[in-house]
Amino acid sequence: MVPSAQAACSRRAVISRAAVTEKPVTTNGTTARAKPGVPEGTPIVTPQNLPSRPRRNRRSETFRSGIRENWLSPAHFILPIFVHEGSSNEPIASMPGINRLAYGKNVVDHVAEARSLGVNQVVIFPKTPDHLKTPSAQEAFNPNGLSQRTIRLLKDAFPDVEIYTDVALDPYNSDGHDGIVRDDGVILNDETVEYLCRQAVSQAEAGADCVSPSDMMDGRVGAIRRALDREGHTHVSIMSYTAKYASAFYGPFRDALASAPKAGQAHRRIPPNKKEYQMDPANYREALREAAADEAEGADIMMVKPGMPYLDVVRSLRDNTSLPISVYHVSGEYAMLKAAAERGWLNEKDAALEALMCFRRAGADLILTYYSVEAAKWLAGEK
Repeated sequence: MVPSAQAACSRRAVISRAAVTEKPVTTNGTTARAKPGVPEGTPIVTPQNLPSRPRRNRRSETFRSGIRENWLSPAHFILPIFVHEGSSNEPIASMPGINRLAYGKNVVDHVAEARSLGVNQVVIFPKTPDHLKTPSAQEAFNPNGLSQRTIRLLKDAFPDVEIYTDVALDPYNSDGHDGIVRDDGVILNDETVEYLCRQAVSQAEAGADCVSPSDMMDGRVGAIRRALDREGHTHVSIMSYTAKYASAFYGPFRDALASAPKAGQAHRRIPPNKKEYQMDPANYREALREAAADEAEGADIMMVKPGMPYLDVVRSLRDNTSLPISVYHVSGEYAMLKAAAERGWLNEKDAALEALMCFRRAGADLILTYYSVEAAKWLAGEK
C-alpha cells in the first residue's frame, strides 16, 4: 500500500473509533465535533478538502431553477390526435386515456382544451374505414378524405393552430404498409414517393402547416419539397421522420389505426414487418446518413422515432445539424408508463415529466407526446 493510502486508512480508523466514542476528532490541526440534530451513531469527521462541491449548486429550489440547463413547457409539445368517422369517441384499450375522436365537435373540443393549456400544435392521424383501403392507397390524397377534412375543420375553428400531418400510405393501404407492395413482396420506392407527393400536396391545399413524411422511402423529402413548391406551397414546412426505427414500441399506435401489416394471399407475398424500409434498431451511424440526405433535400425539422430508447440518436442529430429536432414519445412508451402507474409501481406525473425532460436534455426542440394535455396541466400546477 502506498504511503498516502496508508495515511488515509489511518485517518479513517481514527474517525471510525470516534464514531463509537462520539469524542471530537482532530486531523491535521482541525478539530471536528458532533453536529446538532444528526442521528445517533453518525460519525464525527473533519471536512474533506474539496475546492469544488457540486452540491452547493443544488442547495435550494430557487437556485436550482435559476441555473437549470433545460426547461419544459407546453410550447414544446405536439399533440397527436386520432380521428375516425364514428359518431362518438372510441377508447383505445392499449392506450389508457386516449380516444379515437369522432370527426366534428369532439375533435374541436379536444384541441380547444389543449390550446387552453398552451399546447397549440397538433398532428393528425386518421383511421380510414376499411372499405376505403386499397393496395395502392389512393385514398391518401382524396381532397375530401378524413385527414384533409380534419385539417380544414381545425383551421376554420383555430386559424393559428399549427397543424402537422402524417405522410405515409399505411393508414390507407389494405396491405398495412407505408408503401405500395408488389405481388412478390417488394415495397416499391419511387412509385410510393409519387403518391406521397400527391398526399402532401392535398394536405397543404387543405391548410396544413407542416407535412411529415413517416414512410422512410428514399428521396421522398426532396420529391415532396419540389411538389409543394411547384403547386405554390413554398410556405409549408416538412418535418421528416429522419431516423424512424423498426421498433417494437409501435404496437398500441397500430391498434389505434389498424395499420399493422396484413397477411398475404395465395398470389401475393406481404412482408410481415416494416424492416425493409424502417431502420435497424442496432444502427447509429445510419441515422447520420439519413440526416445528411434529409437536410440536403430540404427538410425543415428532423425527427427521431421512438424517443427514450434512442436518446443517443437524438443527441447525434442535435450535434450534427442546425435544424430543429423533434422526437416522438411513442405509444408503447406511453402505454408502459400508464400500466406501471396504474399498478402503483411509479409516480406517473414525475416519471412522465422526467421522460419529457430527458428528450429536451438530449437535444429535442419539439416532442410529439400523448401526454401533451396531462403534462401541460401538471406544469400549470393542476393535480
